[in-house]
Amino acid sequence: MKVETVLIESLILDPQNARKHSKRNIDTIAASLTKFGQRKPIVVHQDVVIAGNGTLEAAKALGWHEITISRCPDAWDENTAKAYALADNRSSELAEWDNQTLASQLLDLDANGWNIGKLGFTKDDFEEIKKDFDDENPYTATVNVPHYEIVGEKPEVSDLADLQKFYELNAQIQASDISEADKGFLALAAYRHVVFNYKKIAEYYAHAPVEVQELMENSALVIIDFNNAIRNGYVKFADTIAELESQNSAGA
Repeated sequence: MKVETVLIESLILDPQNARKHSKRNIDTIAASLTKFGQRKPIVVHQDVVIAGNGTLEAAKALGWHEITISRCPDAWDENTAKAYALADNRSSELAEWDNQTLASQLLDLDANGWNIGKLGFTKDDFEEIKKDFDDENPYTATVNVPHYEIVGEKPEVSDLADLQKFYELNAQIQASDISEADKGFLALAAYRHVVFNYKKIAEYYAHAPVEVQELMENSALVIIDFNNAIRNGYVKFADTIAELESQNSAGA
């Protein structure tokens, strides 16, 4: 097989191409070309592309001027080229995904910061694949991260927490005759009685600007990135709570 680089303007999209490329398909191919470059040549018969029309369209959309091709043998007539084009498209279409392997690979890539959407998998595709993977692997370590989506009106900040008990305790502390140092310490301790409404907090988070969202995540009011939660010590804290609960249950 001889591979060569030619000017894109010298090539012709197959006017009889039986496969149609949607915008999503072209965008996905373009994203792949941008990220990885052209890793396989398109196939050309007498300057007409018979395999790789989508790649050529994506390259044009990206503003490329050259592309790598492989030419069909000189002995091929029009019917042979047409048969090859149909066979090439059909053979790829008949392939099936190994859902277990696919799910495992996508989850690994997602966990390592890859944009799965750029690989042609929508958010819904990804969620469905994860669901199937978890259903078939009851002991999987996959973590289902909650999604905070806007479902109603933005709550008022005053509705995010019940401060009544804190106010009552703090009033007693400030009215006492104890030292200022003791007042300061007990006032801090009184914050333990603040009751957070996490449902409303999640709704507020969905409406909040990015800077507020980041601060809410850093405060563990919501958890979006479990790696950040681990770095910030919240997961370790959760393990400590579970251990204490276990000890209390054993002593009961």
